[in-house]
Amino acid sequence: MKKIILSSILVVSIGSLTSQQLGQYSQYINNHFLMNPAAVGAENGLDISLGFREQWVGIDNAPQNYYLSVNSTLNLNGKIIGNASLRTGSSEIIPETPTEQIKLKHGIGGFVAADNYGPFKKITGMLAYAIHLPITNKFHWSIGLNAGMSNLNFDRDQITLAESSDNTFNAFAANQGKINYVDMNVGTYVYNSEFFMGYSSNQMMQNKIYFGGVPTNGKLNIHHFLMGGYHFKISDKMKLTPGFLVKYMNPAPVSLDFTAKLTFDDTYFGGFSFRNGDALIVMLGAKFNDMFRIGYSFDYTLSNLSDYNSGGHEIMIGILIK
Repeated sequence: MKKIILSSILVVSIGSLTSQQLGQYSQYINNHFLMNPAAVGAENGLDISLGFREQWVGIDNAPQNYYLSVNSTLNLNGKIIGNASLRTGSSEIIPETPTEQIKLKHGIGGFVAADNYGPFKKITGMLAYAIHLPITNKFHWSIGLNAGMSNLNFDRDQITLAESSDNTFNAFAANQGKINYVDMNVGTYVYNSEFFMGYSSNQMMQNKIYFGGVPTNGKLNIHHFLMGGYHFKISDKMKLTPGFLVKYMNPAPVSLDFTAKLTFDDTYFGGFSFRNGDALIVMLGAKFNDMFRIGYSFDYTLSNLSDYNSGGHEIMIGILIK
C-alpha cells in the first residue's frame, strides 16, 4: 500500500482553504441539473443520466466520481406537461403547447453521487424540486433546491504509517471512520429556446469538520456556480453553443470553464472546453432514436501535474422519455 503521511490525510479530510471541496464535471453543459437544482424539470419529459469520471489517470488514489440523476417535469396533477422546455442534451427547445396557456410548471427529481479520493469515500443522496414561471411568452424563470444527506467514510486499511504507534492517527481513525451530515443546495435559472443562465450555491449548511471527535476550524464552505450559454443556428442542421461555468469558493481562486459545443442534425455533437490553469477538454457524443444519448470527454492536464498523469476521462449515458 502506498505510504501516506498523516498531514496529507488532514488536508483531504478538512479541505484545504485554497482548493475546491466538490467534484467537477467536464460535461456540465450536457446536464445542467448537476450544477443547479433549479434546472430540475427543465427537460421535456423524464430524464435519466448516469455518469462516471476518472481524474488524473496514472496517479494513485486520484479522484473518481459516479452519479445517477433523475428528473421530470410535472404539473399540479402529476402529469408531464408539454410546454417549451430546455433539453440540455441536444441544446434545443421543443415547443408543443404555447407558454401563455400554462401558469407554471414543476420539476422534481434527485441524484445519488459517489466520490472516491484515496482512503476517503463520500456518498451523497439528494431530492430536488423547482418551480418554473413563464415570465414572457418565450422566457422561463425557475427557482429550485435540493436537500439530502452525505456519508463520508474513511478506510484506514489503505494507510501505511511510518510509525504504527501514531496516537494522533489512531484517534482520527477511531472517531472519523464515518460521518453523516445533512446539506442543501439552492439555485435560480432563466432560459428560452436560444439562451440559458443560472446561479447556484452548494453546501449551504456549512457543516463543521471534526478531527478525532473534536470540531476544527475547517468546514464545508459554500460553493458558488454561475453558468450560461447561447445557441446559435449556423444552418438548418448545425448549431453552435458557446458556454461558460464560473466556480468560486472563498478564499480559493476563481475557476473558469469556457466551452464551445457544435451539434449536427440534432444527433451528433463535439466540442472543446478550457478550464483555466487546469485542463483542455475534448468532448463528443451522439443521440439515438431521439431517446438515448451518450457523451465522452477527455481532459488533457495543463497544470504542474501533467508530468505525472495521462489525463482524465468522463462518460455520460442518458435516457429521455418524452
